[in-house]
Amino acid sequence: MKFFSLLLLCYLAVIAQVGLASEMIVAGSRPNLPLVVLCLALFWLRDAQVFVWAILVGIICETFDDAHPGTGVLVVTALCWFAYRIQVQFELRSLVSRASVFTTMALAFDVLFQIVNQGSLPAVETLTSLLPVSAGNALYSSAVGLSVLLLCKIGKALLPVSGGSSLSGTRAYTSRYSH
Repeated sequence: MKFFSLLLLCYLAVIAQVGLASEMIVAGSRPNLPLVVLCLALFWLRDAQVFVWAILVGIICETFDDAHPGTGVLVVTALCWFAYRIQVQFELRSLVSRASVFTTMALAFDVLFQIVNQGSLPAVETLTSLLPVSAGNALYSSAVGLSVLLLCKIGKALLPVSGGSSLSGTRAYTSRYSH
């Protein structure tokens, strides 16, 4: 069920990134919604399946940003591996640690993706002009990601359906008060 939910969420994120990202600009920054889905996959899956999502998000970023082939997959997979190792080692579960993972991954991806796609190491002036925009994008992505994470947690707590329940009717109803 998690895989299907993440696939649907990734599809909606790509549609929103392509269609609504130009409308969601705040102070020159916009969120990277496929990267938000990757971070959510990192938090929910907690196993090596997250690298499939890293490759998928890398391909999406390459496609829509007109980047060199392979750069998005390389950067996102390396960042995902690093975040995965940190998460496994330190067992990150608090909201503050997840916010820091969202922000750090978004900032590192934005900066590294721009540097790798320029083809050469940029000048210091280019980096200083790139950093405020990347920081704004990272904070915006982090805010959107935490909002989605909280909405999913609230929705999961409110829904009375458990993922492992069987509807085949193999268990019969027995009253505790009939004795």
